[in-house]
Amino acid sequence: FAINNNIAYTTRAFIYVPVAEGTCGENATWQLFENGELKINGSGAMENYTSHTQQPWANYRHLIKKVVIGKDITAIGNYAFAYTQNLASVEFEEGSALKSIGVLSFMNAAKLTEVVLPDTVDSISAYGFGCCYELTSVVLPQGISYIYPTAFMNSDKVVLNVAEGTFAETFAINNNIAYTTRAFIYVP
Repeated sequence: FAINNNIAYTTRAFIYVPVAEGTCGENATWQLFENGELKINGSGAMENYTSHTQQPWANYRHLIKKVVIGKDITAIGNYAFAYTQNLASVEFEEGSALKSIGVLSFMNAAKLTEVVLPDTVDSISAYGFGCCYELTSVVLPQGISYIYPTAFMNSDKVVLNVAEGTFAETFAINNNIAYTTRAFIYVP
């Protein structure tokens, strides 16, 4: 209106309103915003679910476009984001304490194309990123020490980015998964 009527104006950031919220762990909460962003906040591990219909956001799953994992979340629960057909990106807050990705956590996240896991992640369970048909790139931390053999099952386009000489490189070779290497960084 201001532009069309040649009226001076200033802008401010648009603030999205939560459409649903609740708990998803002993000390973890979730909020789904009207722009499709699902934020997981709080601390500690997320709850494990027994199926994708048990997620507290199951009725809103089709609305989720982006997941943001808070820095103090330590574990992504089983089935947490499974069958989120419109999930296109996953973001981890700076300083993430995330250690593990549960069974079927991102199974069939159909529009997910790339993931950069925090350096703190040390395990990915069975089908963690299974059937992510558009997933082309996953950056694995150099300290990861456990990846279940089916973690990337049927995610046929994926190319893992691994540090040279690490467990992740051996995993990619042993499971016939395409990969690229980066230099191993020694930390004092």
